[in-house]
Amino acid sequence: MKPAPPVIITFLPLRLLLLPKLGTPMPGIGFSLFLDIILRKRMATFFSPSCLIIGDEGPSQDLNVGVVVAEILDGRFVPWEKSLEWESYIDLYCLGLMKRGHNCIKYVPSLAVSATQTYHHKFGHLVKRIPVYNRWLLAPRSLLRIRAFSLGYTTIFRQALGPAFTVNMMREAKKDGLHVLHYSSYYTSFFIPAFLAAWRLPMVTQYTGGMLPTNTLRRLFWKLSILPSLKASRAVLLGDYYSEIRSLISDLGVSRAKQEFFNAPVIDSNVFHEFDKRAAQENLGFNPKKKNILCVTYIPPKSRRSELLAKNPYLMLDIIERAVRTGGDEIELHVAGWGVGLDEFRGYVRDDGMTNRVHIFGHVEHTQLPVYYSASDLLFVPYRLETLNEGSATVEAFACGRPVAAFKRNSTDQAEQLGGFLVETDPQLGARTLLDRLRKPGYLEGKGREGLALAGQFTLDFAGKRLEEIYAKAVEG
Repeated sequence: MKPAPPVIITFLPLRLLLLPKLGTPMPGIGFSLFLDIILRKRMATFFSPSCLIIGDEGPSQDLNVGVVVAEILDGRFVPWEKSLEWESYIDLYCLGLMKRGHNCIKYVPSLAVSATQTYHHKFGHLVKRIPVYNRWLLAPRSLLRIRAFSLGYTTIFRQALGPAFTVNMMREAKKDGLHVLHYSSYYTSFFIPAFLAAWRLPMVTQYTGGMLPTNTLRRLFWKLSILPSLKASRAVLLGDYYSEIRSLISDLGVSRAKQEFFNAPVIDSNVFHEFDKRAAQENLGFNPKKKNILCVTYIPPKSRRSELLAKNPYLMLDIIERAVRTGGDEIELHVAGWGVGLDEFRGYVRDDGMTNRVHIFGHVEHTQLPVYYSASDLLFVPYRLETLNEGSATVEAFACGRPVAAFKRNSTDQAEQLGGFLVETDPQLGARTLLDRLRKPGYLEGKGREGLALAGQFTLDFAGKRLEEIYAKAVEG
């Protein structure tokens, strides 16, 4: 069987993207060629990146970097302007880059605007809300009517959001004179048409969590969808995520040479550092005679607890409840969490008879979290990890000298980790592992010191310098 012409291979994912669901008849070759011609003409008129000379000591001029948030934020922050106070990975990357003299602009896809709106984040960088509508690209507002749901907003024909957003974003990129574009994730529909941007602008992408689906058809769909944009990316940024490194090589054809080491989490060490433990405990009302476990998390609905990579505070509570039942009378749990499942979680605590041992604070201001970390003996991240190098809360706890526990992603993952440990997802086994570590003399303190040493790899200065190196290499080509 002869391979399809290159133009058809290029646009197979885009054609799939425009379908409401798998199994819908695909548009014909003529449609793909027509779409190819239109998009190439549109993109060719956008811009040519300005010249940038790369020397041995880095870029010869300040970089203009565009960072793409590859998810819808509408509905997660009400009002939306609250997101301008949030210290996400992307915002901290921008802060680290600005400290090194570069310019950073954050692009956010939005269902709520029909024209680009520009804001200033509290760190000083621009934030642009880019509409996901475009009349000529089969994404008119009439086909994308907004409807509310528990986690924000969705649309009737959401497969068309990616291409329309990309075209609208590139208009802004031309105005902003970007040197490089950085996508925050590649497991998202907004990354699928990113190869359109790569025709005119060096692009890198990043692993910030997720995995290919296990279902055969869905796995094939996502592989075909993201392959062109991964191929067009100059670099793929990720930390020591061993299963994802293997998947990139074997499933997605991304060579190891194209993978650039970069830890996604980043912290501002001026904010996250250790406070006096006893003073912090008195301030928050923590009992110093107890083993105080802290959980900082988004709380999803209980129905999502079965998802492999969903946050699962319900399983964490099951493990702690078993630990208490088997003699862990010294344990108390403190939850700084918020989300649509908060009321369900309160009910789950009550049904487990743990009301006297579980203290739920709700949403805690980000800058106040160091006091909570400092008052605790252990942070529990209710997420499946291979190693303790993922999640803002993980590295924030490290910076405050506190050890971290999380679930094992795979049964073969090592329990002992630098800066903490992983527990089994079976509640009985997980409780046994947890109790053993809590009761081992000096164990938590030693793991806290390990975490503090690791925290230096996640600072603003480290992230800014590393991103500068990666961007310079990408621009050089």
